[in-house]
Formats: sequence, structure tokens, C-alpha cells
Amino acid sequence: MFERFTQTARQVVVRAQEEARALGHPWLGTEHLLLGILAQPEAPGVSTLTELGVNLDSARAALGQLVGRRGLGESDADALRTLGIDLDEVRRRVDASFGPGALDYPVRSRARRWLPWRRGQCVATRDVIGYLPFMPRAKRALERAGREAVARGDGHIGVEHVLLGLLDPKGNLAVELLRHLGPDAEVVRTRVLADLGKAA
Repeated sequence: MFERFTQTARQVVVRAQEEARALGHPWLGTEHLLLGILAQPEAPGVSTLTELGVNLDSARAALGQLVGRRGLGESDADALRTLGIDLDEVRRRVDASFGPGALDYPVRSRARRWLPWRRGQCVATRDVIGYLPFMPRAKRALERAGREAVARGDGHIGVEHVLLGLLDPKGNLAVELLRHLGPDAEVVRTRVLADLGKAA
């Protein structure tokens, strides 16, 4: 499917990976794809989001509130504070004891595998920067993007199709993020399709 993606749509996926890593998330979800879309302000469909008051900075801030860094949102931190647990203090103490960023990597139940490196050296798998795994809803969104392109008679999958693919009526975190920022997913879909119709 990725061979049908435009260069800009591929950049959305690359940027989504970067956004997920910056947030310390070990997965790539629909929320990260939305951030990747918003990072392409010239792409079709993105101006519609901007007109509706959604931009990269506001979406990043809202995602920080909903999910937070490393999967813990503000509501999680508040709940733990009521129990006398300060997450920032926990992080400072762990960093002091085990080194900076010790909580940045997920703990694996199996022993760490070692990968061969040049000249007989080895590197731990956690130090290898690879692609983050796609969550099932993110995969479905990309599949829906392909169906959106076919439905519109387009021979490519562009940013506008990825955006339409994210607007799943069954919901996902990107839809929740949009709702948190104001516009309803169905309103976004209607406006994007109208704007694309005008451009055609």
C-alpha cells in the first residue's frame, strides 16, 4: 500500500514516528498520525483543520493532556498526586539512581537480545532506533485511507486520504483529540470533502 502514498503522505508517517518518540510513546497510533498530518501545513485537507482551529501546537498540547509523555496523562498524574505520589519526583530519583532516561524504555520480560555490530561489538536492542509498531487502529486508518482514495477515483494516497482515514466513526484517539480541540470528526470530514471538491 505504501507504494501508492505520495511523498508528502509518506512524510506524515515519518513525522508521526518522530512525534511518538518525542512523547516517549513506544507505539504509533492515530494520534501520532494526526500530528504528522498537521506538520504538513501545505497539504490538502490541513487548511481545513486550521480553519477549524486545529494546529500542530494545540494538538500536541491536547495530546499531552489526554495521554501525556510515556503514556501517563495529566489526569493520571493528578490521581497519583492524591495518593502522595509525585511523578516528576519519581522520575528525578530514578534518573539519579539509574541514569538519565532510565524510564524511557519499556521493560521486557525476556532478557535483552544483543545484535551484532561492526568489528565484533554488540549493541542492545533498546539502543537501536527502528520503526515503532503501528497500533491496530492506526493500521485500520491507513487501510481506510486507501479506500478513501479509491472512492474518490484517485490513483494515489495523499495526506487528504490519510486524514479522511483517521476520521473513523467508531472512534480512535485522533477522533477524541479532535473532539477535545473542538471540531467533531463528521464536521471535519464534511468540510474536507467540500474543500477537496472545490479544488477539483
